[in-house]
Amino acid sequence: MVSTRQHPRDFPPPEASPTKSSPRKSSRLSTASPAPAPAPASASPTPIMLNGDSPQRRTWSHTASNITIVWIVVSLPLVIWDSLYILLRPHTMAGGAIQWPIWKPYEIYASIDHVYGWPSWNDKDGFPGAQGALNAVEAVLYGLYIMIVWNHGLPSAGGKGVQLGSGVSKFIAGGRKVPGKTGNRALLIGFAAAIMTLSKTVLYYLNEYFSEFQSIKHNSWPTLIAFYGVMNGLWVILPAYMTVVFGSDILEALDVASESSSAASKKKY
Repeated sequence: MVSTRQHPRDFPPPEASPTKSSPRKSSRLSTASPAPAPAPASASPTPIMLNGDSPQRRTWSHTASNITIVWIVVSLPLVIWDSLYILLRPHTMAGGAIQWPIWKPYEIYASIDHVYGWPSWNDKDGFPGAQGALNAVEAVLYGLYIMIVWNHGLPSAGGKGVQLGSGVSKFIAGGRKVPGKTGNRALLIGFAAAIMTLSKTVLYYLNEYFSEFQSIKHNSWPTLIAFYGVMNGLWVILPAYMTVVFGSDILEALDVASESSSAASKKKY
């Protein structure tokens, strides 16, 4: 038999959650430390350091030393002058229509070195003309190099190799640094021009040696040393210096490119 009886008050409403946590469990959750926040997805990986360099990527730029700039600025007009004398012969020689006044000094040198004088012209010697044609190419290359360095270069404390004194450095604003692909092209042009000058001048000496000094053996030793050895020797010493400096720059650029390629390959795999 089922009986009913009055309840003194209504039942309390049910809680929103069907389950309750115990007081001990709630206390434990309230005192726990929050979980660490995940790192942002946009965080970049740690940069790769090459050969103990700074974390930034190693870069390279061509820097022309001030002695290289001075030599090209001084020698380029002389090379153009010499090329025009050879290529415009016989009009630039003694008695020629355009000898005076530009090529009058060559009358003295032509009497010392017959390659530049009438004996070579009358014998139809082709070596001076071939040399003059290469001089023209060499002048164009040096002109391109100095134009790129001066127009696109930035003032620098100096490049590789020997640096001139502070007075000359101030006059030409020190060395010139050319970054990026423009510097690569300037370096390649300068290296090619220096190789041309060096090899051409050595060939000039060897030609005289193997012809038993036919063009210069009539001179006295002091004249030969001063006007032939020293003057032509400058076009051996300075281009040789430039060849070594430019060559070391090329090797450094190749090393930097190789290191960057290796680092990229390791990062990829």
